[in-house]
Amino acid sequence: MSESETSKTPRNAAAGAKQAQAAERPVHEATELTKRNAEYMRQMRKALDATALSGEKKTAVLNEMTSTLLAEQGRGTTARQLYGTVQERTEEIVNPKKTPVERQKANYWVTALDNGLMLFMIFCLMYGIMGFIGTNATKNSAGANGITAILITSAIGGLGVAKLFEYLMPAKDGKKVSLWKKIAWSVLAIIVWMLVFTTMSMIQGPLNPVLPGIAYLIIAVVVFFARMWLKRRFNITTSMF
Repeated sequence: MSESETSKTPRNAAAGAKQAQAAERPVHEATELTKRNAEYMRQMRKALDATALSGEKKTAVLNEMTSTLLAEQGRGTTARQLYGTVQERTEEIVNPKKTPVERQKANYWVTALDNGLMLFMIFCLMYGIMGFIGTNATKNSAGANGITAILITSAIGGLGVAKLFEYLMPAKDGKKVSLWKKIAWSVLAIIVWMLVFTTMSMIQGPLNPVLPGIAYLIIAVVVFFARMWLKRRFNITTSMF
């Protein structure tokens, strides 16, 4: 390799590196952003470089932010006012908050558990009171108020209610479910649940023992507090009660 070729290599490499850096910079940042906003974007780029985001994602985010700032800074709006601190904006980009629809779909099993516990609590409360005030009513529902029947009926009901909520929510693409479809699915869900309830009511004996009324009331109280903890822990907003 000649001396001239050797001397060109570092310059070519340096030029390539500068071009790559320029390609990653948001458009017009250096010339059109205000000094304060330009400094914010420099800190923003530095913070994103420390994350595991791909180069394409970082470039897209920085360009989008810069375009927004160029449009808003003429009104006196700063990057801090639009996006909060650099740390807050970085966290929002790396771990974006889910929409209500996405959150509901992600937490389907949690929602099903919440609704199942609610049904279980209601059944325990109802049969616990019946155990104290109406022995004839309790005997007539000997299969329905068995602990196995209550557990299975509540579990199926919780799964069904969670799926129904998921179906009735507006789709991400903005399409609306017709009122008749909502009514049809709701009626179908009730019919299926009633069939499960009737089937489980037929189970009697050791496989479906009936507990004392006081036991059902104690279980209802425990389930109530467990459900309150679950709702706070997972911020559940989709339930019957």
